[in-house]
Amino acid sequence: MLESLKPSQTTLNKRRLLNFLIFFESILLVLLTVVAVQVRHIGEDLAFKNDLKEYILLISFPIIWLCCLSLFGAWDMTIIDNHIDGYQRLLKSSLMTFLVFSSASYLFKIQISRFVILFSLIGGTILHLFLRWFFLSAIDKKLRSPEKVDSWLVISKDLKESPVVQEFGNRNFAKIKYFTFAKTEQDFTKWISEVTAEIHLSKISKVLLATVSEFTPVEIEQLMWSIQQNGAEFLAYDNLGLAASQSPSKHIEGFTWASFGTPQISDSLRVVKRLFDLLLVAPAIVVLAPLCLLIAILIKIESRGKLLYTQERIGQDGTLFKFPKFRSMRPGSDAQRLEILGRPDESMTDRYKADPRITRVGRILRRFSLDELPQLWCVLIGSMSLVGPRPILPEEAPQMGDFHFRRQIAKPGLTGIWQVSGRKDTTWEERMAFDIKYVQQWSIALDLILIFRTFRTVLSGKGSY
Repeated sequence: MLESLKPSQTTLNKRRLLNFLIFFESILLVLLTVVAVQVRHIGEDLAFKNDLKEYILLISFPIIWLCCLSLFGAWDMTIIDNHIDGYQRLLKSSLMTFLVFSSASYLFKIQISRFVILFSLIGGTILHLFLRWFFLSAIDKKLRSPEKVDSWLVISKDLKESPVVQEFGNRNFAKIKYFTFAKTEQDFTKWISEVTAEIHLSKISKVLLATVSEFTPVEIEQLMWSIQQNGAEFLAYDNLGLAASQSPSKHIEGFTWASFGTPQISDSLRVVKRLFDLLLVAPAIVVLAPLCLLIAILIKIESRGKLLYTQERIGQDGTLFKFPKFRSMRPGSDAQRLEILGRPDESMTDRYKADPRITRVGRILRRFSLDELPQLWCVLIGSMSLVGPRPILPEEAPQMGDFHFRRQIAKPGLTGIWQVSGRKDTTWEERMAFDIKYVQQWSIALDLILIFRTFRTVLSGKGSY
């Protein structure tokens, strides 16, 4: 189950290469601003005044540009396959940076050297374009070398080669295999299992559906979800006429193929989300340090045992990570979990409320969610986010439905829609629905709303046992 949640090796390679681009472009922006400020004294009218507001705005310049690059999707994984789109997004980001920076300078009456602006923005854009061209060209050579050739699976009515498919595959240096439609007398679910088995056996990175006319919309959705769950990309040819179940689609340049990706936080927006987490969690750790010390003392006074209770939980893409809490139960309580709580069902809430393993200090910590404070460290190191789906236990994974794997696309969070919507007072299916909704609708605004709602929920203690 956990293996099926992990992205394909091709996807991991692309993401790793994209991280290098994000790193080098971020360094480039900072260096450009520093260099521009250092040579600002050219010409008497370009003299730089010792003004705090000017320093703040200049320091903000690379941050504004980085945010614009992220918001316009200039670091999305799609730019690896569609270079022109990557250049267009970069130019749009540069234009928006100029508008935001100029507007801020005008509104706050800050006199910034025109040389600094032109050198950083125009020079930065040109250097960016060159760096991106060099990077994408290098990626093409790396990903399309003989040892890195993609394997594609084409689902067609017969096993005849399609000129359209061959042209598309040749352009991407892909090795193509064909797979026939399900026979009328064959069970459709069994046929999907055969498709997913072929994906694993042949290490398929893309599955192409040659026509949609032989399937019902429901069957196409089931096929699409199964393919995505097994780490491959799903594409269909022309004249779709189906809703695609809220999945984002993109048309491949020069071809009438549409790609349907799982709902996800794009790679560009992940950068914004990570910066958002760091800006909030770093000061929070400092401010809450005295409270954490007090909690540690109270735990040690009441009972013997470790200060922190650590579990393995399922994180992003199905990977396991260490999940710490302040200990709120007697030592050795893990062995009694199934005996006392059992599997999640309709009466789970009542068993949580009467759990005899919880200590007196532990009930207070749980009542106000203070036992979760050590997870701020997980946010700092990147295994969790401030807002996201709550991580589940490995033994709970078998209860996940066919499409619940989508919740694992995002990093697990300290809080989220489930946490402010009843927590343990909700059913398992409601929890899964809340998590999938978060992944599909994520935005910084949504994160801020959920953080503010979390404070109210924590004070009320609703759903905390």
